[in-house]
Amino acid sequence: MAYNVLVVEDTADWRTKLVDYLIEEGEYNISEADSYEKALKVIRGQPLDVALIDIRLVDWEEENEQGMQLLRELDELAELNGTQSIVVTGYGTKDRMRRAFRDYGVLDFLEKDAFNPQEFKAMVRKAAEKACEIRGEILDRR
Repeated sequence: MAYNVLVVEDTADWRTKLVDYLIEEGEYNISEADSYEKALKVIRGQPLDVALIDIRLVDWEEENEQGMQLLRELDELAELNGTQSIVVTGYGTKDRMRRAFRDYGVLDFLEKDAFNPQEFKAMVRKAAEKACEIRGEILDRR
């Protein structure tokens, strides 16, 4: 079974890095977005198992939190199809982490400066499996 994963990252190097690690695993259908608008199109256009979201999608704008807005959208979808969100960011303030977990049901949070490929792969795998489990529970209730 292939899991549907969306990688939302404005920095091309990081987006490529994340996608390449997922390709190595060979079990993911991967969509990419480098902006809030492109990510919304993917989110609204196909079912997702996992969404990897960068919080600040315009790095030079310190107040930019478009990733947090995407998390809000994904949280609403999670109730319908079990989509799991993971935040991958270089701007992981405690306030942002707290809000992501509390308000938007984020499964995990990974800081870029502490990035570990094996942890990343395991994190995505766990999220994908959880999404399938939740989707099964949702279907059973219907």
